[in-house]
Amino acid sequence: MKYLKYFFRKIIKIIKGVVRRLFPFIFFILLIFLYLVSEGYTWEDFGLDGFSLNPNDYCNLTDIAYTAILHDDPNGNARVEITEYLTFDVHAGSKSNTYKELWRELPEEYVDGLKVTYDVESVTQILDNGQEIPYLETSKMYWEDSDYTQNSTMRWHHSDGSGIYPDNDESLLIYIPWTYREKMTFKIVYSMNNAALKYNDCSELYLAMYSGNTITKLNSYKAQILIPNEIMPSTYYAYTFGTANGRLPYTESDYVNPGYHTFSINLDKSDLKFNYHNRYIEFCLLAYGNDKHLFTKYAPNNRYSDENVLDECIAENEYYETQNQKFNTYKIILLIASIIGSILLVYNARQKYKKTKEKYNLYKPEVDYDYFREIPSDLDPIFASELVFMKDPFDENREKQEEYAAVLLSLIRKKYVKITKLDNNADWNNANTVISLEPIRTDSSTPDFTDSPDYSPEPIDTTINENTGDTLEPLTTSERLYLELLERHSRVYHNSITIAELQKCIDKDYVYTNSFVKDIEKKVVLESGVMQGYFQSADYDLPKKELTHIAKSSLILGLLLLIVVNGISYFTPMALSFGAYTIFGIACLWKYFYLTSKANNLLLFTQYGANEQAKWYGLYNFLNSDTLMNEKEVYELPLWEKYLIYATAFGISEKVIKAIKIHAVELNIDNSPILNHHFYIYSSTFHRTSRALGRSIHTSSRGGGFSGHAYGGGGRGGGGGGGGH
Repeated sequence: MKYLKYFFRKIIKIIKGVVRRLFPFIFFILLIFLYLVSEGYTWEDFGLDGFSLNPNDYCNLTDIAYTAILHDDPNGNARVEITEYLTFDVHAGSKSNTYKELWRELPEEYVDGLKVTYDVESVTQILDNGQEIPYLETSKMYWEDSDYTQNSTMRWHHSDGSGIYPDNDESLLIYIPWTYREKMTFKIVYSMNNAALKYNDCSELYLAMYSGNTITKLNSYKAQILIPNEIMPSTYYAYTFGTANGRLPYTESDYVNPGYHTFSINLDKSDLKFNYHNRYIEFCLLAYGNDKHLFTKYAPNNRYSDENVLDECIAENEYYETQNQKFNTYKIILLIASIIGSILLVYNARQKYKKTKEKYNLYKPEVDYDYFREIPSDLDPIFASELVFMKDPFDENREKQEEYAAVLLSLIRKKYVKITKLDNNADWNNANTVISLEPIRTDSSTPDFTDSPDYSPEPIDTTINENTGDTLEPLTTSERLYLELLERHSRVYHNSITIAELQKCIDKDYVYTNSFVKDIEKKVVLESGVMQGYFQSADYDLPKKELTHIAKSSLILGLLLLIVVNGISYFTPMALSFGAYTIFGIACLWKYFYLTSKANNLLLFTQYGANEQAKWYGLYNFLNSDTLMNEKEVYELPLWEKYLIYATAFGISEKVIKAIKIHAVELNIDNSPILNHHFYIYSSTFHRTSRALGRSIHTSSRGGGFSGHAYGGGGRGGGGGGGGH
């Protein structure tokens, strides 16, 4: 559950960030979208057919009654005469943007060297009372809005796809009176040429009767394929293809239509269920034996007419008929395999974590602290922050850029730096806040070891503030590097520089800034972590890296399965495999979150380091709680100063500032260079500015110059879809 919360928190954080940055653009697009919806615009208006901006704006082909009569006449081109009754559900989203055009695709295709083409004979509208209104043919394809007039209605156009606006397929376009919301039925009569094919050992009649994405809107589909008795073979195979079942139920009769052998298909809404890969309705008749050429006596020769293809045709047809059954079996096998694989993956993740722990000498703290009130040691602020959070990836309260603010605050407390206003009459802001470097000198002295006359000790360097004569505390690694950064950029300004100017210098001098950040990352760990005995070696996170590398591989695999594989498979017979890819993908994500969370505990601390890390985390808990504000004891002033510095490094300085305000009188903060300063305690400027400086440093270290101051299916034949415009 902890990993799940972390995952959703990450996703929500990303979404919030995107929405916050793109809100003006999103709001503007939303206004345009609402306007277009109210006006009834569709995606067609932007060249994207088949989509509507308004869910109440659609035109679906809902019912089809299909009749095909096979002919085998001299010079008849092996044609099939087709009569269709098409019912359209026209439902415009707005009366100001009605439907003016309906369509029925007539896809042409080359099959074995012969082109399947169509000849449309008539289009007739059938009214509810049975009245028939014949439509007139027009040679013009209407396209522009200006084409649609009262004179252009009740007409039809047969497009071969080669006009000014080719649609690649032949189409029958029906130009209707401007219709808002109505059900319309049309009778269309057309012929399909080269529907029957002749081979050496068989003949084939192949009808792709309907296909495409619009097929999912059908409520009913009825079909009759009529073959005259005189050309009906006695030895044949009949096949049907389509829907989620893979094959369609059909009946045969010699009596439904006298003089014809009739194949009938009758599908209702419950039958019309489709997967993406079989959105089609097709029929195939394969004749062989003595009657192999009974209905292709006059069919034109194709490139394979002299070859034997019967076995190949049977195998191909049976494959498509049984395709769904076979792939359902494969999907069940894959689902079982994914469940077993997921169990093994979980087991493997736990074993990998266990073996990694056994491989290294890992120490646990001797005492776990809920709260630790003292400062464990005068530790580098950045290293203290890293020490606190390196084992807890789920805590997102830290403002990492404030680590630099803590370093600056520590430099001020140690009197290496001071902050003043450029103009005392103006408010604190980036341009009015000046960072000044105190003049210092380094004195060397040799300790007097009178008891050891033969020992020559090394000289000790002492840093002196020349203005006050005070001996200054030594600098930590990050403080020394930060002071060098300030010296570099303030030198031109006589060792004083405004924060605004400092940001500009950091942005421009990004090569040095990049080096500065890398030095912080490396030297803080080396000098504070290794040399002071916190870590066993500089590669203190080696076991963590090993687990994290494996975890990242699982993350990539999981995302590929959930997004890419699921997305691609949707268009294949394997589809989503009953969730097999999703189950294994989720298992991969679980492995990622499990290993990354466990990896943070695999750090090569010494026993001393493990003990100290527990103390620092206890201090973080103490400063982040309300206990500090409710404390009855008032600690010494230097301790509160360090509380503020380390709380700033942890990103929770507001908690300590509230407590300081409560205990200000008892603490006598007038004696502190930082606790009595309005800039740090009573103003949000310091925190806003410190974040901006942190962003500048991190952005410039990555080589930038951006300042951080601102905040179709169906084989061959007469298939194809239909719809409206």
